[in-house]
Amino acid sequence: MKKISLLFGLCILFSAFTCENEPLEGDFSDPDPDTSCDEASQDTAAAVLAFVNATDANYTELCTAYKSALEAQIAACGDDSGSLQALIDALGDCINDQPTELVGTWKLTDWNGEEPIDLNNDGTESVNFLDEIDCYNNETLVFNNDNTGVAMSTSYADFDIFLEVGSTDSFDFSYDCIDEIENTDITWTQSGNIVSITDPFSTSDWTLNGNTLSITIPEGFTVINADDANVSLIQDLTFIYTKQ
Repeated sequence: MKKISLLFGLCILFSAFTCENEPLEGDFSDPDPDTSCDEASQDTAAAVLAFVNATDANYTELCTAYKSALEAQIAACGDDSGSLQALIDALGDCINDQPTELVGTWKLTDWNGEEPIDLNNDGTESVNFLDEIDCYNNETLVFNNDNTGVAMSTSYADFDIFLEVGSTDSFDFSYDCIDEIENTDITWTQSGNIVSITDPFSTSDWTLNGNTLSITIPEGFTVINADDANVSLIQDLTFIYTKQ
């Protein structure tokens, strides 16, 4: 499996196999019977994508819409971990304050797809894939005053995806978290709310919005059947880091 890099073009390549008697199940075309939860999760995914690209003119409107979507998701799906309520609390009163100073430590808090998936096979789907796996818990970006910094990674996930017999779009998932410390030197520049981060491979533009820093990777989550090279699932991925 290829390791995920958060600083340049990212594509997650899964190995797809046929499996008859696996206990773990997921179905992308036939969603969970609790459609209200699925719909609420998808509404949240759309709201956060709009919010991370908010301008000064529409910040309050999109922030309020995002909060409402989170509240609706809690009502439909529950929030046992409290992670959704924590996001609501972090949004505050949706007043567009000046962006948080970039210098300091930022931690990866969201890994959002476009549609919810049950990666950990607990029966609950989420658009924030970090809620589904125990990996990427301490991924940070550290920005220094001299326009240098470090991207710090502590783990990565090895995924396997198994195509169910007789199905073209129903899958079983399994994953392993691999501990691996990797620090990558970066440089950065800022123009307004756009932060350009350069690593040894490329330069990417991130959006600074209050105390969050985000980037969307088009088609960043791609499931490919290794047997016939057919693409089974494509989703854009949005990474969100929060100032610590």
